[in-house]
Amino acid sequence: MRNDENRDPAYVLGHSERELARLERQAGFFADMTRDILLRAGLKPGMRVLDVGCGVGDVTAIAADLVGPSGGVLGIDISAEALAIADERMRAAGRGQVRFTATPLEAFEGLDGFDAVIGRFILVHMADPAAVLSSLASRARNGATIAFIEMDMSTATAIPPLPLLAANIGRIIELYRKVGRQMDMGSHLFAAYRAAGLAPQLAGFTRIAGGGEEAGFEFVTESVRSLMPVMGKLGIATPEEIGIDTLQARLIAEAGTGEHCIFYPRLVGAWATTGTVVTK
Repeated sequence: MRNDENRDPAYVLGHSERELARLERQAGFFADMTRDILLRAGLKPGMRVLDVGCGVGDVTAIAADLVGPSGGVLGIDISAEALAIADERMRAAGRGQVRFTATPLEAFEGLDGFDAVIGRFILVHMADPAAVLSSLASRARNGATIAFIEMDMSTATAIPPLPLLAANIGRIIELYRKVGRQMDMGSHLFAAYRAAGLAPQLAGFTRIAGGGEEAGFEFVTESVRSLMPVMGKLGIATPEEIGIDTLQARLIAEAGTGEHCIFYPRLVGAWATTGTVVTK
């Protein structure tokens, strides 16, 4: 693993090559719900969009398709490695309206040149999400849309229960709590927007699957893999307790013939327009 954590300690998942690959695979898992939320937020052809913490470009690609060739999307992230992958993907897909810049959000200038500022799974890594939203709203142009998507990890469950799945989701939740992050950031978006002086609209979605679907087990396994070093440091679980090399196979075996109904983490999107008067 590269030592990128030193420059971005808030991002506990790291920026290893395997983590970047996980982010690419995550694209399909949440793509349809992300697109729905961005459509509800008002993204349309011709808009100029800033994608904050864009990583390998999953949300960037969706935004680019929504704004079309007449629009433009700029993705920003601190990881040059992630942006190199994102740029290659956009070029291969012919999305010429997309550009990328390696920069932390607080150092980025020119926010007032965009019609919308978007991000997915970003605020969960911020110590003060409301302050981030307030800063964005004050720097964006009047009438711009501020749209963020987060998840509620505690809503993930299986019926009938799957103990191994529940144990590993519990480990992820415990880690975020110990590092002072809100793992159910989706449910806290409304309060964060209001504290930032914004009047949000919200929508929520849950991906539901039978136990025979393997994509979700891969998503959980690779998330745990990326978090394993921090789990060990915090005393949550040792590598031996996790058994990462066989975890996905054990999750699949636990689900058996697929008679379980699995509810993956709820996805929540919130969006608001700058300059709108908030009444209390």
